[in-house]
Amino acid sequence: MSGTWVRRIQAVAAGLAMALALPGPGWFPLVLVVPGLLRRALAGARGWAAFRTGWLAGFTQWLAAVAWVYIVLHRYGRLAAPLAVIAVGVMAAILALGWGLVGWLTSLTPERRHPWLLPLALTSFELVQHLPPWIFPWNPAAAVATVWPVLLAPAPLVTAAGISLLLYLAGGALDALLDRSLRRAGALQLAATVAAFAIAALAAPAFRPTGPPVPVAALQPNVPLEMRWDAANVAEIEGRVWRLTAEAAAGGARWIVWPESAVPANVEANGLYRARIERTARSEGVWLLVGSIGHGAADEYFNSVHAATPAGLVPWRYDKVHLVPFGEYLPLAVRWALPHALVREVGAFTPGRHTLPLPSPAGPAGVAVCYEVAYPGLYAAEVGNGATVLATITNDGWYGDSAAPRQHLALAVLRAAENRRYLVRAANTGISAVVDPAGRVVARLAFGRQGFVRAEVVPGTGVTPAAAHGRAIRLGILGCAAAAILWGARRRARA
Repeated sequence: MSGTWVRRIQAVAAGLAMALALPGPGWFPLVLVVPGLLRRALAGARGWAAFRTGWLAGFTQWLAAVAWVYIVLHRYGRLAAPLAVIAVGVMAAILALGWGLVGWLTSLTPERRHPWLLPLALTSFELVQHLPPWIFPWNPAAAVATVWPVLLAPAPLVTAAGISLLLYLAGGALDALLDRSLRRAGALQLAATVAAFAIAALAAPAFRPTGPPVPVAALQPNVPLEMRWDAANVAEIEGRVWRLTAEAAAGGARWIVWPESAVPANVEANGLYRARIERTARSEGVWLLVGSIGHGAADEYFNSVHAATPAGLVPWRYDKVHLVPFGEYLPLAVRWALPHALVREVGAFTPGRHTLPLPSPAGPAGVAVCYEVAYPGLYAAEVGNGATVLATITNDGWYGDSAAPRQHLALAVLRAAENRRYLVRAANTGISAVVDPAGRVVARLAFGRQGFVRAEVVPGTGVTPAAAHGRAIRLGILGCAAAAILWGARRRARA
């Protein structure tokens, strides 16, 4: 077998190992073999060859990890199966450009430095995935650690990006130990990584409670999208949500969180619906967190969250800040080309402008809607504005019982660990959960089940370094990667 084919197989293996390590399959130890497989695939490759090798690894990873996009396009978008497969492939190809750049940039440096340069580069491109052409900060390496929360201990100090870097550095060190010429450097790198993890875990601030436990319930009405799209089912959907609300209140819950778009009604435009929310909160003595359409000036519409207390509806709301491209807004140039079934719930939403928490019996609640949990800066801003507990509402019914709901939950777990706050997650079809400040899922309801999650949350205080200085930490990782690559490129050019 030629060396080219060996490199291709190693690149595919690196990408597949990463995909299998992520939530869904959840074979998390495989993340440790990714840097080594990628380093060996890049051995001897320069320039365009290195870019192609990195891109192949990334394409494999993304194709396997986000295969659930096919469900959205084919089942709900009514896109023909071959076209849906092609669309998923195009998406994976674009996302893989980051891995291609990792391969190319790393190839500019001496190969003996790749065990620690590759981890820096891989983590750096995780951090720029929220920028064009990606706009998809999904599936960081740190997500694999959510199945073993002890690995999240340093998160309040180093952020989720720091966890990703430590995992990659550990993998790079283990690979170097298998190479005679790199064994000594690998041992030093492994020792430094373990020491850094231990120091960060010990130095990370502990959870600081600021009040008594509060019983909470996260509703999971399990309403399929096809059911939502049929107007004849409105009464059934509303009845299901109100029944679960009454059961949760009867069970002692003081804070009840509804999932995104739980009821096909508008709090601000439907007076009867609003009155029932307020009446329920008052009569049951509960706080409700409810998603709805928010209205602004002129033709502005927001994906909003309202809070109701026993005293009535709160006069302000949370408006979703980070909208999903092609999900909550569509460029006019492509809107005509997409199937009607796929875009029937897509609106021309306006992004929110503030990060003010909403009231709850556990204190001010920082709120995120759906995909927003992928952005660490959002909850950090809300915690900075006084949030003592976190909540996220979503509708993951688009993705079926695939890896997507698990991957989405993992992002919420990372945010809870970074901010040292309890987090309540209400998902229409699942997975609904309550996460503690250490990143442990203390209660959950599996995908596709109807009911609600019950647990107690404790309000917390204090702002972690990850929340207060997260942007600086992430920029520091990017800066270190850029400096290391420039330094390595100059050293290789002089050699």
